[in-house]
Amino acid sequence: MFSEKIHRYIFLFGLFGLGFGMMIGAVPTSVPEIILGANWLLEGDFKRKFNQLKVNKVFWVLIAVFCLHVLGLLYTSNLSAGSEDVKIKLPLFILPLFIFSAKPLTQKEFYATLYFFILGCVANTLWCLTYSFVLHNNEVIRNASRFMSHIRLGLYLNVAIACCVYFAWRSEAFLKKLLWVALVIYFVFVLYALGLASGLINFAILFLLAICFFIYRQKLWVKLAGILVVLGFITMGIYYIMDIKKSQLDVRSDKTNEPQNYAPSGRPYLHYGKGGQKENGNYIYINVQPEELQRAWKKEFAADSFHYESETNLQRYVVLVRYMASKGLNKDSVGYTKLSDADKQNIQKDIANFEYPSWSYLHKRTYELVNEYDEFLNDRFVNGHSLTMRLYFWDAALHVIKKNFVFGVGTGDVQDQLTKTYRETKSPLNEEWYKRPHNQFLTITTALGILGLGVFLLGLLYPASTLKNELPKLFWPFFLIAVLSFFIEDTLETQAGCTFYAFFSGLFLSVGWWRKLKHIET
Repeated sequence: MFSEKIHRYIFLFGLFGLGFGMMIGAVPTSVPEIILGANWLLEGDFKRKFNQLKVNKVFWVLIAVFCLHVLGLLYTSNLSAGSEDVKIKLPLFILPLFIFSAKPLTQKEFYATLYFFILGCVANTLWCLTYSFVLHNNEVIRNASRFMSHIRLGLYLNVAIACCVYFAWRSEAFLKKLLWVALVIYFVFVLYALGLASGLINFAILFLLAICFFIYRQKLWVKLAGILVVLGFITMGIYYIMDIKKSQLDVRSDKTNEPQNYAPSGRPYLHYGKGGQKENGNYIYINVQPEELQRAWKKEFAADSFHYESETNLQRYVVLVRYMASKGLNKDSVGYTKLSDADKQNIQKDIANFEYPSWSYLHKRTYELVNEYDEFLNDRFVNGHSLTMRLYFWDAALHVIKKNFVFGVGTGDVQDQLTKTYRETKSPLNEEWYKRPHNQFLTITTALGILGLGVFLLGLLYPASTLKNELPKLFWPFFLIAVLSFFIEDTLETQAGCTFYAFFSGLFLSVGWWRKLKHIET
């Protein structure tokens, strides 16, 4: 329709827009994809595009998983859910199609795409920081990421960090190096400030692997120094976790941690097990006088009152008891008088530990994981615990896979079959937590069987293997980040996750393909 030059500009506009837009929401992600699609159709030249694609084995293995999901609609019972799943996974097809059928990116265009992506990361994180620390006093860790889940944001930021390190290494001008290093520091700070635990773990893995790679061919003394640095970082991480574990789970030597018979009022205490849950090293459910707590709280907060023997606002009772335990108080009217107005406001916000508001998001997330570990270890409450619930997610998925090993249950039946399995196996999870596997390999196998898993692994490994000598260096940190995410998340089950994988795999692999085909330097 337009000249070749204009269509190229539109293609680049869409690509740059997607690099930026996928960081700031669903609509800014979809609009550039629509622009790319419309330009692809209006440009025509389909014969060249098809000839370019038909010899490109990397393209075909890359889109094979999407194609299998479409075939999986043929034997699914829940066509509506299957169609929605295919819609979410559409970027796995259209982005490689648009990128691989286009003419190769120059080095300048390739770098510009990454620049816009990094700019999108800056825009995203500035808003997240502003929302959580300026506009609101946000206490909920998962609300810190405003445009996508905190896990997806961690994936994107780790790729951004890798890009900034690469550009710092490539830049010759001192000021440019300084800019890229400053961005690395900023993004690492964001991972910490927003408590993106999985993102920090991925960063730590990448950082330690980078050190190992760097020292591999160095002199002996450099290798020894590098090993000491790696061990030092590992030790610091373990010490940090163990320090939180100690402060939370090691029982303090205090009389409030010994069962007492009567409150100062003469009323008997209730004890729900000395070996139970703890807050700041204090047992929660001993030395409890529930009638006194209920009366004292209702006197001040009649509209927020509770009765511990019913479901009426029971959450308030639980938070109150936990909060008082965190301060080392007996749970009675005397202990209640020692709560400040700020303490009571925290309790009304469902904050169960008086130190919680002063902690960083990372400390809060580690605190949660330590409690999840203790709950699971002692065979207690697991609902709502993201880490330990995964064990039940995986177990349910394996049950379904055993019954549908070859072809799976179909694209739309994954959730239905999992829900059925949770009920049949009498899972301890509440029905609201009857979730998908949170493991991309298990999710693929549940839907499409061992055949689908094989194709998925082929799509992962074949391009990396056949193009390994021509791939941009940035492909490898992306590849590692993506694969790590597949073990703990259904990365491809959301628009943000699908776009993450489709965009970067299409971008990096297309560069590698053209290098191999025409030895183009990018």
